[in-house]
Amino acid sequence: MLRGLVVGLDRFNSVTTSIAGKLATVALAVMTVIVTVHVVMRYGFNYSFVWTEEIARDLMVWMTFLYFPTGHKKGMNIAVEFAVAPWAKTIPGKLLKLALELLAIVVLVTCFKLSLGLVARGMHTSSQALQMTLGYVYMVVPICFGITFLCAVENTLRLLAGLVGVEVPVPAHEAVALAD
Repeated sequence: MLRGLVVGLDRFNSVTTSIAGKLATVALAVMTVIVTVHVVMRYGFNYSFVWTEEIARDLMVWMTFLYFPTGHKKGMNIAVEFAVAPWAKTIPGKLLKLALELLAIVVLVTCFKLSLGLVARGMHTSSQALQMTLGYVYMVVPICFGITFLCAVENTLRLLAGLVGVEVPVPAHEAVALAD
């Protein structure tokens, strides 16, 4: 049961974080092109677009939040590994990791709830240059907190499986890295 749940979450999270990562990469590329064109137009031709800063900011928000679930799934976010590493394989070390992951879940649920309010407020606000409803820009926030929550649940279940002695396969991203 636990093994099947971890495997299912790993598959789902691998797909969602892959899609989110690809969308974030596209957002970064588009943002880079827009800012570059703006700089060339402004300093090369003395002409400035009024909308480039808004678009760049919006794309930066999307890029940041779209990469967040991947970072959490792969353990690339800020961590206390320096404090845990010496005794990570011990029961207290595993319990500390579990407690930190549970704390992350509480924070993610809280942030998800708050982000719904952000989207709701943004639906009544328009950007100045584009006259676009900001709620659409902010929709990425609860979506990515939701995806990250599922990644945290997967990490928690993996830690629980390790504590009770249930064998679970390595995460898909680690299996790919091992194959390379």
